[in-house]
Amino acid sequence: MAGQRHYLPGTVHRTLFTQYCSPERKISAPRFRDDSGAAIPAAGTLRSSGYQVAAGGRELHSPFTLSFKGCNRKSNPMSMLPSEERGNSNHAEPPAGISEKVADGHYYRPLLQAAFRGDWGFAKRFFEGDSASKTDKITSRSETVLHVAALSAQDQFFENLVELLSSYPKSLEMVDCDGRTALHIAVLCGRIRMVRALVRSNPKLTQLPDAKGHVPLAMSAREASKHEEIAWFLAKSTTDDGSSHPFSSPSAIKTIINLTFNGHHDITLYLVERYPHLIAMKSKGASILDALAKTESNFPSGTRLSVLEALIYKCIPVDLNYKPTDENSDTALQCLTKSLWNAAKIIVPIIKRVHEVKLRHMAAVELAKQVCIAISYMNTVEITNFFEEEDMLLQATVKGISELVKLCIQFFPELIWVTPHKKRLTVYAVDFHQERTLRLFLKVSSTNEMSLVPGPTRKESELMIIDATEYVVARYYPNFDVVTNVPGTVFQMQREVQWYKAVESWIIPSMRGGYYKEKTCWSIFMENHKELLEKGEMWVKETTNSCMLVSTLISTILFAAAFSVPGGNDGDTGVPLLLGKDSLLVFAISDGLGLFSSVTAILLFLAILTSRYEPQDFLESLPKKIIMGLLCLFLSLAFMLVAFVATLTIVLDKRLEWVLIPITLLASVPVALFVALQLPLLFQMVKSTYGPSIFRPKSIWE
Repeated sequence: MAGQRHYLPGTVHRTLFTQYCSPERKISAPRFRDDSGAAIPAAGTLRSSGYQVAAGGRELHSPFTLSFKGCNRKSNPMSMLPSEERGNSNHAEPPAGISEKVADGHYYRPLLQAAFRGDWGFAKRFFEGDSASKTDKITSRSETVLHVAALSAQDQFFENLVELLSSYPKSLEMVDCDGRTALHIAVLCGRIRMVRALVRSNPKLTQLPDAKGHVPLAMSAREASKHEEIAWFLAKSTTDDGSSHPFSSPSAIKTIINLTFNGHHDITLYLVERYPHLIAMKSKGASILDALAKTESNFPSGTRLSVLEALIYKCIPVDLNYKPTDENSDTALQCLTKSLWNAAKIIVPIIKRVHEVKLRHMAAVELAKQVCIAISYMNTVEITNFFEEEDMLLQATVKGISELVKLCIQFFPELIWVTPHKKRLTVYAVDFHQERTLRLFLKVSSTNEMSLVPGPTRKESELMIIDATEYVVARYYPNFDVVTNVPGTVFQMQREVQWYKAVESWIIPSMRGGYYKEKTCWSIFMENHKELLEKGEMWVKETTNSCMLVSTLISTILFAAAFSVPGGNDGDTGVPLLLGKDSLLVFAISDGLGLFSSVTAILLFLAILTSRYEPQDFLESLPKKIIMGLLCLFLSLAFMLVAFVATLTIVLDKRLEWVLIPITLLASVPVALFVALQLPLLFQMVKSTYGPSIFRPKSIWE
């Protein structure tokens, strides 16, 4: 039939693509055969983007299609192959919904390969030859070249393609078999440049849901922990317009909760300010408060910071600014301050990390406060139902999130008396060794039954003392355990004993010496902590042996130095020749103090090695000896280096004074290194041993 178009089968297509997909050039056209098997002469010009070959009255049109003129036969592209190839071919009909080009498997392969490798030049020539291919479904998953480009992470190729299609915004809304637009794919792949290019060309894309009803922002909320910039961009770009109504549909609160769960509370604050009806909504019984309570690191009480990080945390200013930049008017001084801090964050990574932590904490507290304000407008029954439907308060209690518990009770004091699973919050706090949340109730607790929070009953006292005998790490993962915040097994054991003694002092006095399963509570405590006790003993002995070795070396050096005074002694009297010099006086004092400190450290470490290693010893005796031993070791090291510098001063005299400064600086390096490595450990030891009581009350309303 004249003018009918036929697609070349796979064999011919591969030959054409391999030989002719290159810049325009003059070549001999491929030879084809007619129905009788005679060769058809061919000659002409072949273009990779739109070649035409005159061949026996027929024209070959790109991309890879044939137009037969004057042929009185049925369309059968296989007839153009040699008979030996034609006999072995078996082409089935394409599946329903799949074009013949896609079913063939080869027609769009060059375009797919170009998209994956980012070859825009070839793709552009392909589009010039077949303009429909820009929007055709080119894969079996009904994906267009725009979808494939989004998957290939070729940003420049993608932006060029979007610009090419921008004249027809509807072409950017085409979906694959899952109902996803190219924007959905770009969001899932985390390509911010692609997202911006699409939204700039067609803002309606942010309102289009996929087959499951998820708009791009909803997908981004699930991936926000990896791609915060995309989540922020979509939060600002997505509106509640269109048929999908992203912020009025039932799935809107799920998006908010996902953002909160991933720690992006500033984005959540921005969205709930625009759409206040979302702030107190729930998704399958979970609310924003529930998402906050699931992660301890959302609040200061659940974040572990080093000494340096804690210092930066207190000093660094944080502006809780959850509005877009164009909605805020900063003064010149504020802009300058922000610029300086931004520069500091780039130069010093730890400042940036601490700033992000503090911003997350402040945003979490502000978000929880906004939720509580919204809940406070409900009636009493609705408030009760809101907190009873979820275990948010219980989760916050057992994870030690005192800020969240305190905030909820400040707004709703009646929550003090809630009994999730028929147990009071105080019992859960003791069970999970969370003194931070327990302190909130101690201020208002009393043994008087008429007090705001009555003290533990007889049954609760029994539960608490039994819970105190167990090693909490053996039952719960470490995030629940405040014991893991202290260094070394010896101080973990100390913490366990402190906790047991504190619980014992709080319960009903008659229950302190009681029996449980024919055993005293203390004997049960020792059995449950037997493994920790053994590890603590091993840790103490290994640490003590190492420190004693260093102390012995230092004392040996300083003792020998005392009898080899710099400058020598008088042969008759034995008096040092440089006795009147200040440098010799410094040497003598530092040598004597260093020797005294090192010997004291040796004696302390020796006393530790000869201890009984009973649980009571871990409470005060062993920790105090370790702290004193480390302090003496540090002092002996410092005095030894001072004596060394003083000796060099005497020996060099005034001949090489310039050498003293670099030598003094180098001598201070070991001291600084010791401080940097051991000071955090020593600080935690002192805090654990000499710090305030575990059960010190803390007011809820302060």
